[in-house]
Amino acid sequence: MIYVRADGNSKIGMGHVMRCIAISNEIKELGGEVAFILADEEVEAQLADQGFQTIVLHTDYSDMEAELGRLYEVLPEGSSILVDSYFVTENYLGKLKEKATVFYLDDVNAFDYPVDCIINGNIYGNEVTYGAPKVLAGCKYAPLRREYRMMRDKCNPEYLLITTGSSDPYSITKQLMEAVLHEPELCRMEIRIVCGKYNKDYETLKALEKQYANIKVLQNVSDMWNIMSGAMAAVTAAGSTMTELSCLGVPTICFSFVDNQKRVAATYAQKGFVHFSGDYQEQGEEMILQLCKALKELVRDEKLRNQYSEKVLDLVDGLGSYRIAKEIIAMNND
Repeated sequence: MIYVRADGNSKIGMGHVMRCIAISNEIKELGGEVAFILADEEVEAQLADQGFQTIVLHTDYSDMEAELGRLYEVLPEGSSILVDSYFVTENYLGKLKEKATVFYLDDVNAFDYPVDCIINGNIYGNEVTYGAPKVLAGCKYAPLRREYRMMRDKCNPEYLLITTGSSDPYSITKQLMEAVLHEPELCRMEIRIVCGKYNKDYETLKALEKQYANIKVLQNVSDMWNIMSGAMAAVTAAGSTMTELSCLGVPTICFSFVDNQKRVAATYAQKGFVHFSGDYQEQGEEMILQLCKALKELVRDEKLRNQYSEKVLDLVDGLGSYRIAKEIIAMNND
């Protein structure tokens, strides 16, 4: 049994859980067993629906040191555990390593992680120096579900896609749609809006769908790869969605609204893979205007769309989760 320690909720989103699901599915395909260890019941049903065993600690997801006693009770000696949380501490990981082989999914390089293997599947992952014995870094290890690589040759671009991830605390989607509907070049285009589970503007956006026949608002999407495969261009927050869109070759305009998205967005833009319209916390409404301007330019310029598409297809091949799963199983068996 390989254990996964991750959480998802309205405050931290679903990114940690979703990429752990992608890796866990590959572990299962390779013959391994997986159990998720959760702080609370927030995503227990979702994981159970996907066939995963769950163990709930009944602790505070943001205070991981306080859960160590309970975690020690449920984690067998000598097991392997994949951890994905921004709330880990050096002491937490060090204590965990005394009992198990520890794999850690990192985005921020907050300190020298005392683990057996670091995984950083971000575009800048290869630029980070780690002290762990094993490091899996760069887009080669982007933890995507296998459906993305299966859809690479089946894309049929038809519409604009807008998504911010599982939550949208600054109402960026709502503000962007208000701007788009005032642009003659954009307002009549087919638009798909993917609302995350915790998007507070869902009802407002659904009202737009009733008013405009060319707008479709989707929530609780279980096949995001199908939605992305129909996009001629996408506007997205610079989270894990970036590598998903890259795997399918979707020309992308990105933005950030939390600190851990800034480096992803900036690196993609510096390498000429996407257009970065800025950070909402710093620029506010000006960022919305930049998003709209960039979207008009991308819609007008087929050559630019093709350039972005060709570059990102070469960047992400969709095999990252499989590669990670193979390494976890190999180290688990050592």
